[in-house]
Parts: sequence; structure tokens; C-alpha cells
Amino acid sequence: MKANTKRLKKSQKKKLGTMFFKVAAITFSVCLITLGAVAVTYKYFIYQDDEKGGLLKLKPTPKEKDINQTLAVFGVDKDGYRTDVIFVVNYNSQTNKVKVVSVPRDTKVTWTEDQQQKLKEHKGSSISVSKLNEMTSYGGIENIKDFTIDAIENILGITIDNYVVVTIDAFTQIVDAINGVEVDVPTLDGNGLHYDDYAQNLHIHLNPGVQILDGKQAEGLVRYRKGYAEGDVGRIKTQQIFLKAFAKKILNPSILTKLPQIVPVIFTSVKTDMALTEIPQYYTHLKKFDLEYLSFNIIPGEAAHQGSKWYFIPNMDEMKPFTEEIFFDQTIAGAPNETVIEDKTVSIEVLNATSINGAAGKTKDALEKLGYSVARIDNHDTKDNVTTIIYAKDVSLAKQFQSYFTKAVIKLNSDMAYDIQIILGEDIQEGGMTT
Repeated sequence: MKANTKRLKKSQKKKLGTMFFKVAAITFSVCLITLGAVAVTYKYFIYQDDEKGGLLKLKPTPKEKDINQTLAVFGVDKDGYRTDVIFVVNYNSQTNKVKVVSVPRDTKVTWTEDQQQKLKEHKGSSISVSKLNEMTSYGGIENIKDFTIDAIENILGITIDNYVVVTIDAFTQIVDAINGVEVDVPTLDGNGLHYDDYAQNLHIHLNPGVQILDGKQAEGLVRYRKGYAEGDVGRIKTQQIFLKAFAKKILNPSILTKLPQIVPVIFTSVKTDMALTEIPQYYTHLKKFDLEYLSFNIIPGEAAHQGSKWYFIPNMDEMKPFTEEIFFDQTIAGAPNETVIEDKTVSIEVLNATSINGAAGKTKDALEKLGYSVARIDNHDTKDNVTTIIYAKDVSLAKQFQSYFTKAVIKLNSDMAYDIQIILGEDIQEGGMTT
């Protein structure tokens, strides 16, 4: 599948910009910056050319060409060595969907022989097993394509077209430049997010509830990880809440007035292997994008304690159908979905992972009124789940429930006692059966 993906990507020369670069593209259109001046600035501050002495390719490509590109985005720690935030973004102009896949920083990686050999060439040393976010601390952030990106491609079975590395300072400056982001800060153990690390000079004090976060507060939100029942997965879910709120703010037309403050930050603090001259051509496509078709996902797997460390262990049995659903989706956004199989004989378990008392019972009653049979209800070990998850032995049978749980994520689980397991999240208040 990876070879097929590479052939697909090579046939498409345009590159997908991230939300940050969408801002840059709009700026170029609005401000009419000359291409020559932009290219010179970009060459010295952002563009990382793999061939020493190489020149930017200024030849324009045709407009309105279909795009199906995949981009890896990394947020690095204060020291700039570890990739503490990792997500992969796929944009398909034919379906008009943007899909974001978070990869836990603690993902266990077994280094390939080729990676180990390259590490010896770069650093004179070798390692066989590490966490994903540690690969750049061993191999160097400048070699991120040889190690971290190569590992992500191996896990997902896809080809990543480009990458972007964003520093914490750039993140906070961009948030401040757009006058903050409105976020619903989650509740943990009846409290907000509070943590002090004097060694890192990191102080996080956020009360729960809807509020506008400035750059420093937003940094605290996305870095906070203590107290989540799901460990790093809990932190990722909070990061996704922020990213969606950030995207909503960026897509607001009023943000145009903030562009002069944002662009200098991008030029000095964001590194990528994407040629700047390829970015403006995406403006036409991105203008048509609807936030409704922005989705967030986490690679399948679970946390496990091995030796003296906690790792996130990817579930490779579930990875192929997960990857097919995300990166090879052909359904056009807003169009009627494929025929959904309705089978009311499936066995169902409903677990309540929300703060809503009796949600599982209400869901059972609603499903049984529709003709389904719910075999078991209970509370889930995790509370305050943001997203409803529908686990299924057969994914095609799970899709019949998406019209009832409109914000749910479907995941494959072949080892369950029931055909369908529905873990209720807080999103049922926005679009679920118990509203």
C-alpha cells in the first residue's frame, strides 16, 4: 500500500500548506508581496533545501489541480530536541476534507536496520528501541525525515509529502497575534488544569469552562498531561479540542487584520521542507473549505508499561482499516454517504464515559425504541470523554449508528464480547441520542 501511495503522491506536485501557511497564502494575495522578495526571505529563514546550494523552483504549476497531500506537523519542546506534539494532516481537494491524525509522543518505535545505520552515520552511535518523540533527540531535528517521519510512514503505511516544525515560542506568539482562542477547558477530578514545574519554569493554572486563552495559557493547555486517566491520549484529546477552536478562529474573515503580526512569526520560527512558491496556489481550494469537514483522530493502540517505561503501543491489526478510512476516503464532503447496512440483530454494549448521570440507560431506551437490543450498560472506567467512540467487530455494521451519534468515531475491535460497543462521550450533548 505504501508503494501505491508513493506513486499517487509523485503524480501530484502541489503541496499542502498547514493552517499556518494558509494564513501566509492569504497574506500574499491581500498584500501583493512580490514573489522575488518573498522567495529570497523564505530561502534564508524557512526553506530547508536537501541539496546544498539548490535554488527555489519558481515555475508556477497549473491552477485548480486536484490535491491529495499529507503533511506531518511537529511541535518541539523548549530545547528544540524532542517532538512533543505530533500529528499528520491529510487534505483532499476532491472530497474537500481535512483529516488530522494525532500520533502519541510515547509511541514505541523499534528502529529499523536502515535507521540504525543512518544514526551511526550521523551521530556515530546506535539505538534499537525508543519513544517516537525521542528519535530527534538522538538523530537531530535536522534529520527528522530520516528518523521520525520514516517511522510514522512505517506505522501508518503511507507516504508523507512534507513536514512542518513549530516551536513553542512560535505557537504562543501566533495565538497572541490573533487575540487568543476561545476554548472549553476540561474538568479533571472536579478541578481545572493546575501544575507547577519549577525546573522547566512551567506553571499551568487554568480553571474549567469556556474562556479565551492567550498564548501562554494555550501553551499550558496543550502541554498539560498530569491526571488524565488515558495518559498521553487524554492530553491529545485536549490538544484536538484546541486545534479545532484554533481553526475556527483562523477561518474567521476578521483574522485578515492580524496577518501582519502573524507572518513574521512564521518566517522566523517555523521550519519546513515545503517550497513557499507552491503555497499560494492552494488558496482557491482552501477558501471553499468548511470547518464541518475537519476531523480529528488518534492512531489505534493503548498505553502499556514495559520495563521501566510507559509506551503507547500501536495496534497494527487495526492500522490498515484505520489508514484506509482516513487517507483513502473517496466520499465527497456533504454528499450522501455510501449505502449503510442496517442490522438490528447486532449485540450492543453501552458504556457511559460522560459526566451525565444515566446517559447509558437513556441511550439503551432510545436504541430499543428503534428496534435494537442492548445487552449490557455500565459506567466506563474513564470519565469526561470528549468524543463518543463506537467499537465494532465489523466497521460496516457500526456505520448505521452514525446517524444517531453524529460526532462519534468508529474503531475496529475484533476481540470484543459484543458486536458493537458504544462508549458515550460529552459530544452527545451536541449531537447524540440523549439530547
